[in-house]
Amino acid sequence: MTTTEADVPRGRSWLFATAEILTVGFPFCSFKVLTGIVLMDLPSLGALGWALVALGAIDVVLNALNLAALLLLRRHVGGVCLVDVLVRRLDRRRPRGDLGVSLDVLLSFGLVALVIGAGLIARLPSWALPLWNVSVVLNVLGAGIGRVIAALHARRDDLAPAPASGARSTR
Repeated sequence: MTTTEADVPRGRSWLFATAEILTVGFPFCSFKVLTGIVLMDLPSLGALGWALVALGAIDVVLNALNLAALLLLRRHVGGVCLVDVLVRRLDRRRPRGDLGVSLDVLLSFGLVALVIGAGLIARLPSWALPLWNVSVVLNVLGAGIGRVIAALHARRDDLAPAPASGARSTR
């Protein structure tokens, strides 16, 4: 499987991208897999549960490949989630856009809202609850750390001297 984006997005370090996989990518995978496991026990939603488990498993592989590449090569080797890969393949006009990742964020947050809001968290197997909790904690901390890092980068960029322009306007 190949994608159009191999490098870490502009303005982000490989270390930040690695932290993002650990605090966003893997937790989102666990939300999909664990929600799927819960839905598989509900007769009318069993097929959706299997689909979520498969989606989460594929995303685990994509995130693991990218994590290894970031640690060894300092760059991504492909998409970080199946939704992103599919959207990039289907939307040839903007293959580097964030629509796929944004849809995956919406899906993952929607699954968390469903599990908590519908009281399905009580249906998680006992072995899965600590994984769910760690995923939530990592994801919340990752969001906060990501915002602070983005703000620090923006502050640094605002304080940096403007590049000299070639020709000056006479107007």
